[in-house]
Amino acid sequence: MVQIDGIEVARWAEKSREDDLRLLMGAEYSDTDSEWTINDADTYGILISEKNQPEPVLRPYSFFSQGTFFVKEEISAQLSQLIEASMTTGDRIIDAAKNHLRGLGFAVSQLGGDSATLLISNTIKNFQEHKVVPNHDQWGQIHEIFSTRSTEMMTLSTQFIAKWIEQSEKENKGRFDIYRRVLLAYLYRHTGQLDKALEVSAIVEFPRNRLLGTDASISVLCTTRAAALMDCAEKKLSGAMDLLRTARLTLNKANAMSTSDSDEIRNAYKRLKKLESEITQ
Repeated sequence: MVQIDGIEVARWAEKSREDDLRLLMGAEYSDTDSEWTINDADTYGILISEKNQPEPVLRPYSFFSQGTFFVKEEISAQLSQLIEASMTTGDRIIDAAKNHLRGLGFAVSQLGGDSATLLISNTIKNFQEHKVVPNHDQWGQIHEIFSTRSTEMMTLSTQFIAKWIEQSEKENKGRFDIYRRVLLAYLYRHTGQLDKALEVSAIVEFPRNRLLGTDASISVLCTTRAAALMDCAEKKLSGAMDLLRTARLTLNKANAMSTSDSDEIRNAYKRLKKLESEITQ
């Protein structure tokens, strides 16, 4: 069986003749949740059935945009030619972005659609070719994408984010880029790289004039650092209380610099109190 991205098949199928759509019969489709067999396809959508639920259901082409089709090898070349012939200039730009990211190890289907794919590909290319760091608005979108993806995706993204931060701080004469370090510390913590999370966030202890960012961003980075310290305390019996003392001081700083009534800080204090109680018992 040959794999073809669901978005490519769906894009082609929406503007194809019924005779061509018959090529999909007998193929299989899967996403992160389930696997289906293709029973039929027409201008309204694709008729699919699950192995444990033989009653077929009709799904629109948009349903198939996030998964993968598996087609028989003997028809894969013909299907690929039809897909290629149906592509617009915009489709080709998106495909080039996907191939670029696949070459870097990204599971493109997990990025969340074409706009996310284009954004990540373009920002990586701009840095590779021109040393251009993603701007403030782009960074907000990048944060949203990578902070909500799988652990594997988070881990892969850190190598690019670390380079962007290094370049940003170089351009700003060594001032530490708080806004961007927030994301890197978060990703390191959520992929279990606690030492790196603490290393990236340690700059919150530096003088304010060495920090590039708002008080709100510093507060967020302090909160992430305190959470990482608590993670370490849970893993280490020896020295756990010292880690929690540092976590409390860091949380106090986060609270002092926060510009709002933060649920994250409030919940962090609750967790800290619980850990302190458990360790002293």
